[in-house]
This record gives sequence, C-alpha cells and structure tokens, in this order.
Amino acid sequence: MAHLRASRPLRILLLIGGLSVAVLLTATIHYIVSMHERELAGAERELTTLNLSLAEQTASATQSVDLVLTTIIDQMKADGIATPADYVRRMGGRDTYQMLRARISGLPQLDAVTMIAADGHLINFSRYYPIPPVNVSDRDYFAYLRDHDTDEPFISEPVRNRGNGSWTIYLARRISGPDGSFVGLVLGAIELSYFERIYKALQPDSDGSISLWRRDGILLARHPVLPDVGRAVGPRRFLQVLERARSGVYLSPGLDDGARLVATRALADYPLVVNVTRKLDAVLSEWRIQAWTIGAAGAAGIAALLLSLWALARQFSAYEAATWAMDAARRAVEGREQAEHALRQSQKMEAIGQLTGGVAHDFNNLLQAIGINLHVIDSRTEDERIAGPARLALQAVERGATLTQHLLAFSRRQQLRPVPVDVAALVERVSRLLARTLGQSVRIETELAPDLWPAMIDPTQLEMAVLNLALNARDAMPGGGTLWILAGNRSVGAGPVLGMAAGDYVVLRVRDTGTGMPAEVQARAFEPFFTTKEVGRGTGLGLSMVHGLATQSGGGVELDSRQGLGTTVTLYLPRARQEADAPSAGVAASPAPEAEKADAAGVGEGCAVLLVDDEELVRSATAGYLEQAGFAVREAADAAAALSLLDHGFRPDVIVTDHMMPGMTGLEMARTLRARHDATPILMVTGYAEDLTSTAAAQEVELTVLSKPIEPSRLVRSIRDMAVVEG
Repeated sequence: MAHLRASRPLRILLLIGGLSVAVLLTATIHYIVSMHERELAGAERELTTLNLSLAEQTASATQSVDLVLTTIIDQMKADGIATPADYVRRMGGRDTYQMLRARISGLPQLDAVTMIAADGHLINFSRYYPIPPVNVSDRDYFAYLRDHDTDEPFISEPVRNRGNGSWTIYLARRISGPDGSFVGLVLGAIELSYFERIYKALQPDSDGSISLWRRDGILLARHPVLPDVGRAVGPRRFLQVLERARSGVYLSPGLDDGARLVATRALADYPLVVNVTRKLDAVLSEWRIQAWTIGAAGAAGIAALLLSLWALARQFSAYEAATWAMDAARRAVEGREQAEHALRQSQKMEAIGQLTGGVAHDFNNLLQAIGINLHVIDSRTEDERIAGPARLALQAVERGATLTQHLLAFSRRQQLRPVPVDVAALVERVSRLLARTLGQSVRIETELAPDLWPAMIDPTQLEMAVLNLALNARDAMPGGGTLWILAGNRSVGAGPVLGMAAGDYVVLRVRDTGTGMPAEVQARAFEPFFTTKEVGRGTGLGLSMVHGLATQSGGGVELDSRQGLGTTVTLYLPRARQEADAPSAGVAASPAPEAEKADAAGVGEGCAVLLVDDEELVRSATAGYLEQAGFAVREAADAAAALSLLDHGFRPDVIVTDHMMPGMTGLEMARTLRARHDATPILMVTGYAEDLTSTAAAQEVELTVLSKPIEPSRLVRSIRDMAVVEG
C-alpha cells in the first residue's frame, strides 16, 4: 500500500487492471442479461404464435355455432315470422325439430339448439320432442337480449350439467320484429369440453397452460383442468392488458406454482379471451445452465487477470523500491525546506498583521485626539478664518481614518461589515467624484443594467475598491482615454466560476483603454506590495485589497489585460436577498458645523461619565469636549484607577473606556464589572484593530463598541442614548 500511494505508474497499472476487470465483468454480466432477454423474447414469440392459432380456432368454432343461429333467424325472416305469436305457432312443430337436428349435425362443439319464446318458455329443442314445460326467463342471456335491441351475440355464464358434470355456455341471438320489438331467442349450447380437447391436443409443453375466459374474467375452460370453471380465478391481469390492446404478453405471479409468462388475445367478434402460459422457471431453465457456465468462465478469467496483475504489481513494486528509498531522503529535505518556508511566510504575515494592528491603534488614538481638538476649536469660534482651516484639517483626519481602514482590511485584522448595497447608486456617486478627480483627459462612461440586483458588500470598502481601480486605470492611460464602469446581473450555475459557489452575483466591471499588462505582470497583479510603478507612485496594495474584499465577501475577481488593448477588472459580488437601504452621502461626508454644535449643546446635563483611557492626549481632549457638552466627567488613566473610583462610591451613568490599556484591557474591566453585577452602560471607544463586537466576551458583557477616530457629536449622541438619568 505504501508503494501504491507513492508510485503513480503503479497506480496507473492497477487502474488499467481494475478497468480490465470491470470491462470483463461488465461484458459477462451484459452477455448473461442479453441471453436472458433473448430467451424471454423467444418464449414470448412462441406463446404469441400459439395464442394466435388457438384464438383463431376458438373463433372459428364459435362462429360455426353462430352461423347456425343466424341462418335460422334469416330463414324465419324470409318466412315472414314477425311477431311472438307467429314465432310460437309456426316454429313449435316436429318439422322444426327435425330441422334443428339437421343443423347441429357435423358440429361437435354444438350440443343443442333451442328456440325460446318472448315470455321465456321453450318453443322447440333439438335434443327431443315434444318440448318439456321449461321457462328460462330468469337466465342472464334472456334478460339481456330482451332488454337490448342488438344484433350482437351474447355469451352466457357457464352452466354445469348435473348429470355428467360437464360445462356448457350458451351463444344466444335476439329475434326482433320489423319494428324492433322482441320476438324471442334462438340459443346454441356449446360444450366447453370441446375446447379442452383442442387445447390438450395443441399444448406443446407440460409446463404450460391454455385457458378460455369470458371477457368479464370468468373462467370457461382450461387445460390442465382446474376446478374453478364458472368463477374468477387469480389476479386476471389480462383484463388490464386488454384495456389497451386486443393482445399482449405479460408476466403473472401465477396461482400456486410460481410466476408464468402469459400471452393473451381477445376474439374480435365475441366477448371471449384465449390465454396461453408457460412457467417462467421452465422458460429460463436452459438460460440458467448457460448463465452459470458463462459466469464461471468469466469468474475464472477475472481470477486469472487479478493474479497476473498481482504478480506484475509485486515485480513493479520491487523495481521501484530502490528508487523510492533514494527519493525518500530528498523528499524529506524538500519537505523540511517547504515547511520552514511556510513557517517563515506565516510568521512574516503574522508580524505584518501585528505591526499593522499596533500602528493602527496608535494612529487612531492620535487621529482621535487631533479630531476632538479640531472640533472643539470649530465649536468655540465663529471666525471663518479659524473655523475654515479647522474643517480642512478634519477632512485630513477622515482621510487618515480611511487609510487606516485600508491597512486593516489588507492585513485582515478588521472584519468587513456587509449590508445590502444599491450598486447603481454607488457607481453614479463614484463616477461624479471621479469626473472631478481624473481630469479632462479621461472620459468616464457608465452602463448599468435596469434591473440591477442589490449586492451584499461593505459599501465603504466597495467604494474604495472602485476608486483604486479607477486610479490604476488613469495611470495606465497617460495620454488619456476612456474609463468604463459597467454593472449587471449574472447567475453562476453548477460549474463554479473562479472557485465561487453557485448562485446569483452582481458583476461590476472597470475597463480602460490603457497600455495593458504583459502576461508575467498579470500573473502577479494581485500579490501584496507588487507594483510596476516608480517609487513614490504606488504601494502595491490596491489590487490586493480589491481581491481581498471580493473573496472575503463570498465573491471573486477576474483580470483580463492585453498589451495595447487595455485592462478589465471584473468583481463578482454576492447578491443581497433584501433591498438596499437608501444610499448614504459617502464616506467623506460630515455633519454641518452648525448642526453639530446644536446637537452637542447642553445634551449632557445631569449625566455623569467615567472616562477611562491611558492616552492622556485623547483622554484630556475627550473630557474637555464632553464637559463642554454638559456632562459631568471623571477621568481614569487605566482600568485599575477606574475600578478604584467605583469602589469608593462613584456612580456614573455611563462608562466610556478604551480597550488596549496597560495592566487590564477595557474588555477585561467590563467583564469584572459584570461579574460584580454592575449594570452600568459601557461604551468602548477603541482604535484596536480587531472587531470586538464579534467576540463572545463582548457579547457576554453587553457593551457598545465605537471605533476611533469618532466624531465628537456621534460620541455625545451615543452617551446620551445609553445614559439612564434619574428624575
């Protein structure tokens, strides 16, 4: 098995051998099955031929009797017999008796002919004369033909002779007057033993049977004889077959002696059915012998093939053993080198992630301190010469926050927040921004499907991705050109595209008419930090962040670039199942200074806040802004100092804390408070890189998390909404 796992040629050899065994086994089984089908088909043909012959003989015998009856009726009509009285008066004599005796001579199947009056009593009878006083008005054939004006013959139920035990059926015909009135009947008695003798003479095998049935499923005659004449026997599946056609062949479960192959045929002019059967075991007896012989030969061939394969595999394994031993050391060395390389790569990426997270934390704290102080400056002056530069600096703070988000997204230390997004509105908003950014040399064209689906994506990251792609396109068109942004719908079927799961996607394409990429550059385009731009013009993070956004969101990215023909980057964004919210104003939008001042003024009156942050710049700036908003603020430089204030009786309405602090983190402090059954609302304002809202610990302690840098007005609103002010 070890050699099998290590040796591809050995696996191929065994695969070929396995396929050969499978082919031989399949061929053997197929041949046996084909023989089975041919045997059944041959038996069906034989039964069908015999059934047809017997049906013709049965029809001929019945037709001979029917011909006698119709001849008598035609003679009566020619003699002008048209009423019941004429019928009784003219056909009751000895001459009629002699005529009937003559009619039945030469027809062994015809036992007797009877003439019956309209009231049911016998008029004449071919067996003897004079006629006994017998009335048959209670018989099935009399009642049916009396009530139905028909030219069709009627086959009665079988009647048993009490003297000799033989069975008889009656073929009856109606005698009607010129006006269709009922005159009487003429009746022929058919001995069913006649058919049994015919069937016995024609039956080719002792394993079969031949039977005659009435169309309603009553058994009339059978060979071998059954004591069931006169009633329904067995499942009578032939009735279902005859509903669709006049004849057919089917497999019956049989009575008590096993399954039977049955050929059935209905007579054309009479309600009779002839069935011919053979036992299935007898039909397949020769096939079983042949199947066992062929199966044994096939099994012997397969065993020989397997033995040959086993011997060949042992030889092959012995041949490869030395090569495998020599390669083992080389593979071990290569494996160790690969493991070391993977470990170094993993350590490098982990270090980058940790470095990015730490830098983001410190950078966010600095942006928070700068932003709050700028808001304080803006809120304390009406001089536009001071407020204007402060607002410009706030925009720089917001751009710094966006840069931090990009770094965190690349290092995968910040979770995306996908929501249903109206891609058409986002594209139009970004297009207006690009029209002012890319310059007059680049023409922007958009093409959006009218029924565009919403996408489940982080809107901020998607907007930044489109901007990155547009800026790359601009750099690829130094002499100007056309930039297309196209969006449409696409359903991916069972064969996944780009490794994506089957489903519905919103397809967003950014296409340019630039210089394009050679194949070697296109192969590395999504690698982090890979760039072909000169120093200072690119970080190599743009396409890697686009790739990370699409794949982490459950979609994919496709790159198509040709030198001299431009580049197309296609984003597959998963479809959102609910409608998108109204589009926001964009990531760079900020509330108007006047609205912010009005929103923050005096909202904190009567609300006590415990502010915990180890960064003095951030803590002091935040405390100053909150006090200006009317809050009563107590400061603590770390979690231990905050817990000490609480232990000495300070009862704030809201605790505002940082997360990353020396000694005890903000999350650990929150868990400590909850363990003490302290239900004070906790607002965590952090520049930490990880998404704390998704951690189990944060869910346990029930806190609210905001990311730095945060607008002071939003911080004020959050504290106000969380505070529970008495009275």
